[in-house]
Amino acid sequence: MKLRTLSTFFIFILLISPTTFAATSIPKPLAEKIQNLVTVLSAGYAVGYPKATMIQTIKGGGNTDVTLAVFTIEGFDGGNNYSQYLVAFSPETMEDGKQPFRLIDVMRIGGGAWRVIQKLNAKSSPELKSDEATIAIEALENTDYYSPNFASKKSTITLVLKNGRFYEK
Repeated sequence: MKLRTLSTFFIFILLISPTTFAATSIPKPLAEKIQNLVTVLSAGYAVGYPKATMIQTIKGGGNTDVTLAVFTIEGFDGGNNYSQYLVAFSPETMEDGKQPFRLIDVMRIGGGAWRVIQKLNAKSSPELKSDEATIAIEALENTDYYSPNFASKKSTITLVLKNGRFYEK
């Protein structure tokens, strides 16, 4: 009986782990931009967890492309806690073929004792005549019934990307 309980526990951990669905290949310029954000957002002790970074390109407002990334920073104040951030980039291509990934906006989207994004599978509803887009992202939220770091309640995060800023609905 103990072996079955332990096996179930480890399977559950694997299912909720952000690394399970991590991106396999992130363009180097984008990885560098994300690392710069990690440096800015960390509290000195915190570090990025690149294996948990997920990326996806969606249609933004005005039918433009927007590259979304969810990245994780862990170890704030030297502790065993983490935060997930959502960042939007404009994946413009320069005349010389380089893709600089211009930063649009970044926001804290999840973390321990709150909610977690396991897989970035965003759905967007862009407004063709403006720069506004509604973005829906599946997540798991914490409940009162489980330990703080075991999000279990399915939810959808609804965001609006308008005038270069994220707003949560």
